[in-house]
Amino acid sequence: MTWLAYFIVFFTTLRLLVALSNFILKRWLKERDLSEEPLVSVLIPARNEEKNIGRIVNDLVKHDYKNLEIIVYDDLSEDKTYQVVQEIAAKHGNVKVLNGEYLPEGWLGKNHACHRMSLQAQGDYLLFLDADVIIKKGLVKNALAHLRKYQLSLLSIFPVQIMKSFSERLTVPLMNWILVSLLPLISTRISSRPSLAAANGQFMLFEAEVYHKETFHKILKSHKVEDIAIFRLMKKKGYKVETLLGNKSISCRMYHSWDEAVKGFSKNVFEFFGGSRVLALLFGLLTTFGFVVILLALPLVFTLMYFLMVMLLRITISLASRQNVFYNLLFAPLQQINFLIVMVIALVLQNKKATTWKGRNIDVETDK
Repeated sequence: MTWLAYFIVFFTTLRLLVALSNFILKRWLKERDLSEEPLVSVLIPARNEEKNIGRIVNDLVKHDYKNLEIIVYDDLSEDKTYQVVQEIAAKHGNVKVLNGEYLPEGWLGKNHACHRMSLQAQGDYLLFLDADVIIKKGLVKNALAHLRKYQLSLLSIFPVQIMKSFSERLTVPLMNWILVSLLPLISTRISSRPSLAAANGQFMLFEAEVYHKETFHKILKSHKVEDIAIFRLMKKKGYKVETLLGNKSISCRMYHSWDEAVKGFSKNVFEFFGGSRVLALLFGLLTTFGFVVILLALPLVFTLMYFLMVMLLRITISLASRQNVFYNLLFAPLQQINFLIVMVIALVLQNKKATTWKGRNIDVETDK
């Protein structure tokens, strides 16, 4: 047990160094100048998004970056998503809403929606946004300026997560707790290794020429974690890509309940570990029970050191992610338990091929 305890201390030290690097290197979107405004096609897949779609489309219409083409794909919504967008489109010529269709064989819903929109897009750049994203002044300009500065073919951003309920604070921080402590985000740009990859489908800005040439959503039409898969594929093909953390110009309230959050994370939790269930489970067990192992196997000084490192790790991740430090420290034990629950549920659902999202089974090839 002693060697395991030392390994846990070493692993925690590495995670802390990674988190500190992401914070010190300021791996979030920065204010940048842009000399021109090429046409950007903003593409929003929407299924049952009546509560969100009006806000995001109206914010885009009023955005300080004016050369936007806005396309929404109504993916067979059972609410008033189509009508909401249609009313805005009637007043603004740069807004278009597409009627969804039943999925062809082998496609997943979001992948199909994104592909269909890309066929209609006329922009020099394609910006895929989720309907629940909240944008503010400077987002498109700064993102496009960053992409062009580093000659990227894809820029992805993890929005700042809005959490209002107790249940959200137990689950939503898990994403950045994994990401910011395991991946030096600078490596997504400077390294060509596909394993050093992260992406968030809530914000993906592509060079249109590259996207149309490769048709990424079509190639990965049945992949349920298409954002990370696209990022890895682009690295393999030699394209320059990068992932950043968000700032005040982009935020999102991903989930509104514990059940919704658990279902959401269970569909992609293993992709944070390269698709390996074993690595994910080991990570969960070591981070949850590491304190007990060290307490039983090593002198007290190591226990105190480990405790301080874990606290500093939570603080650093929270600051880099622009999350509430107090809540993340207070709820840390419950967040750990929830991480294990998410993985257990993910295992059960995947083994049963019963993972669902937006009312569809995403573990099957066809959903008609």
